[in-house]
Amino acid sequence: MHRKFRPGLGRLAALVCTSVIAVTGCGGGDDGESEAPKPTSKSTAKPTAGAGLIPVAQACDGLFDEAIAKEAREPNGPSEVYPVRTESTGQVAKALREESARRGTPEDLCTLTDKAEGKELLALTVAWTPHAPPSGRSVHYTTTVGPEDAGRLLVACDLGSGGETGSGGTRSLEFALRDYFTISDHSHAKLLIASAKKITSQLDCRENPEYPDPKDVAPPPKPGLR
Repeated sequence: MHRKFRPGLGRLAALVCTSVIAVTGCGGGDDGESEAPKPTSKSTAKPTAGAGLIPVAQACDGLFDEAIAKEAREPNGPSEVYPVRTESTGQVAKALREESARRGTPEDLCTLTDKAEGKELLALTVAWTPHAPPSGRSVHYTTTVGPEDAGRLLVACDLGSGGETGSGGTRSLEFALRDYFTISDHSHAKLLIASAKKITSQLDCRENPEYPDPKDVAPPPKPGLR
């Protein structure tokens, strides 16, 4: 007598899976895993430089040295600042070359606030001006009073492209500083001179400006004084 053989349910399921695997596939894999949408990258577009708060010593693309940063932090100044988005030095120089006869519209070089959309702490600008440095000099630093006009630097820079010139027969750039840190005049001179050097090095002035040593135009403050 032949016995009828009935495979167990588990084995039967295995046999069925084997017979149809080429057509439908088997198993408990998560098909949705391969179809899951990839995460989208976060937008980096911001109205500021996007760096968030940075140490004062890193401000203005390296123009601050530790001595200036120390003055900015004392007695109650912030240890970190927020750099507002400005054009690069190269872009500012390009704009100045293309509009070398323009008067009175400043280009922003560096702006610092205490937080995003916060209170201004410092701003550096540059613009063409009809004024020329006095006494035949190529560079002239002026000490001014008050945070709205904390210091100015006139730099003769004739690009040799024709057009209007200043009163001294040459175009001049005026670098201006607003300072709510109330750092010293010596630091103002250092910031303005360093900023001017970065710009004029990319402008091909007909004659290279002769920059003074900051301590010669604004001596370092005595300890405890600004």
